[in-house]
Amino acid sequence: MKCIISGRSDGETVQDAYYRTRNVFHDASEFLHALDILFVLGAVSVDTDTGVILYA
Repeated sequence: MKCIISGRSDGETVQDAYYRTRNVFHDASEFLHALDILFVLGAVSVDTDTGVILYA
């Protein structure tokens, strides 16, 4: 999860974040699980219209 937050950039979409961190996670489901945890913790939210990640 730390790798998702540490390399973040403004305007980054979920797909961009996955491609940036794909070497860290075993597969897309593991990445999405980490993103879900960050969402539940309030560290991120996602604009459903654009897919852009909004970091807290």
